[in-house]
Amino acid sequence: MKNRARAKWLMVALAMTGVAGGVYAQTSSSGATAATTPTPGGQHWHHHGGGMRGGLLLHSLHQLNLTEQQKQSVHGILSNARTQFQAERQSGSTANFAALANPGDPNHAAALQDLQTRMAARIQARDQIQQQIYGVLTQPQKTQLASIIAAKQAKMAARSAS
Repeated sequence: MKNRARAKWLMVALAMTGVAGGVYAQTSSSGATAATTPTPGGQHWHHHGGGMRGGLLLHSLHQLNLTEQQKQSVHGILSNARTQFQAERQSGSTANFAALANPGDPNHAAALQDLQTRMAARIQARDQIQQQIYGVLTQPQKTQLASIIAAKQAKMAARSAS
């Protein structure tokens, strides 16, 4: 039973790794699957593989008619995040995936705890980025954003129901 609970946590942690990877991919300027969508004023928001890995907020910015100043602010926030994630990636510190894949490994529990700590930090970092971007928006844009996100969620729910 204890191994089953660990397996569930491992699956959650691996799923969160995908979320964190999405944040990194969203802020990364390279990648074979990257496609850019131009916005008025020449600013580009990155979409990767057509998915929603960057979160609904980032994917909804296109529809908010941001001012040039707002676009510059968002670009700065994403640029800072990209720099932070690249530095983290280049630090050479990686999760012990061999121990994570083997519940019998004596380092399994420590590797799982390390991964949970890493994922919690990445979730927090992603939230901070979203909070900073949200702070750039005007009140009417925040209201519009709520409507856009609700519509996108309804569309996703309809797709998964069919």
